[in-house]
Amino acid sequence: MKAKVSWGTAGLLLGLIAALTLPSLAQTSSPSPETGSDRSVTVTGSATIRSAPDEAVVTLGVQTQAPAAQGAMQQNASRMNDVMKAILGDGVKPADIATAWVNLYPDYDSGGTAIVSYSAQNQVDVTVRDLSEIGSIIDDAVGAGANLSSGIQFQLSDQNQGVERALAEAVDNARAKAESLASAGDASLGSVVTITEGTAPQYPPVPFAADAGRAASTPISPPTLETQVMVTVVWALV
Repeated sequence: MKAKVSWGTAGLLLGLIAALTLPSLAQTSSPSPETGSDRSVTVTGSATIRSAPDEAVVTLGVQTQAPAAQGAMQQNASRMNDVMKAILGDGVKPADIATAWVNLYPDYDSGGTAIVSYSAQNQVDVTVRDLSEIGSIIDDAVGAGANLSSGIQFQLSDQNQGVERALAEAVDNARAKAESLASAGDASLGSVVTITEGTAPQYPPVPFAADAGRAASTPISPPTLETQVMVTVVWALV
């Protein structure tokens, strides 16, 4: 025997409530990624600062070799004192001379088993604030006994020179890219969400050879320094 299903007034009311409630729940769900307000675009902008250096760091030193470690260090100290006197004699202030490193190591025979001598190294970083004096400082140091160098590092005494202007240009560069991307995606830029500054590259040293037999002054041509500023910007899309 089949059971009879009967809808009374209460059943009809429950059905109407359910029919009205379900569409309402669908309308309040989270927006899809394609149309939601959380869309964004991330771009990287850059700008380049070009500046003439106003100072340089010249690394000069002495390497000596002797049968005993103490002898190598003593010879090195004597010659390094002469080099320091020559540098100071060219008008460099003591505060602009700093020890870069002091090194002592054994030298082995061709078989790599027996120590035959010891080598000592001592190098200093010399900050030169008059770039026209770099050549003569190098020549005088070599003449006094310097036979080791790690090159010249040209730099700016004010490391922040022009950085603020470059950062503004980098943001403008990023905005232009973001506007192109937003337009291609049928959207517009909203407010900035985040801005992250990138790191600036370091300038490599300019090498030179220490040649005590050179008669003419060492020619030095300072380069134009280029510092690239980078920013990563996130814009909301509307």
